[in-house]
Amino acid sequence: MHKLFTCLSLALLILAGTSCQQKSEKLLIGGSGWNKIAIIDKQTKQIEWEHPIEKGWECNSAVATPEGNILFAYGKGAKLITREHQELWSIEVPDSCEMQTARILPDGNYLLAWVGHPAVILEVAPDGKILSQTEYETGIDDPHMQFRQLNKKANGNYLMPLFATSDVREITPDGKVDKIYRLEGTPFTTLETEAPLYWVACGDGHSLLEMNLDNGQIARRFGEKDIEGAQLFFVAGLYPAANDGLYVCNWQGHDDNARAANSPQLFEIDKNGRIVWELNDNDAFGMISTVCVVE
Repeated sequence: MHKLFTCLSLALLILAGTSCQQKSEKLLIGGSGWNKIAIIDKQTKQIEWEHPIEKGWECNSAVATPEGNILFAYGKGAKLITREHQELWSIEVPDSCEMQTARILPDGNYLLAWVGHPAVILEVAPDGKILSQTEYETGIDDPHMQFRQLNKKANGNYLMPLFATSDVREITPDGKVDKIYRLEGTPFTTLETEAPLYWVACGDGHSLLEMNLDNGQIARRFGEKDIEGAQLFFVAGLYPAANDGLYVCNWQGHDDNARAANSPQLFEIDKNGRIVWELNDNDAFGMISTVCVVE
């Protein structure tokens, strides 16, 4: 009997270990032109949670907080909600402006930014209290042609990718330009890999760059047809994946023939630039421009 109990216990431990190893990653996705933000199971590619986005509520930035809440920018503001869809707080933007950035900072606070005259960058505590505000005039008349996702550098400056001028500007907390990095296309976001290297999504440039922001040199460039298994359209949101990989949002709203190209809306590449996972289902999913791993 003792031997039987021991065997059964070992079997249960093995099954439990296998179950843990097979736990599938969850991804929070959303995008300009889609009527929801959603959490999907990476393995099954099924939607497990969703929250409606009203018409005109363009969402280009959504993240899951460590507490399990969802922070998202929605054109006219930013909201923090629970998984039960309860609104914890909301920050609205002035008329003619658009909230485009909602990020989590390393210190646990949030980074919000809206386009307008001037553009405004906020650092916000998890309880919704505004901690700092930076104003910057981009010089771009049309607010919609200013930026989407800002990020903050370790030195305290903000990286602001600008559509109309094809550059990324490093903005100090007092609203001054520290550096300008000349790029291509309509840069959407940046993602630090190993300083001073950053990934830059170049939007309608149909390209993805890995570049040194200290000297402006491009380490790697993936053009429209350089990644086997994907045609790059508007390269949008980026997020780090396991083993130095990268999630890439391939937003397809500017090309009427994108669906016929049968190119994934979201994919993961390994450190060598090879696709190891993809989401390619226009019937189940809309335009995807933001992605985040749900911890």
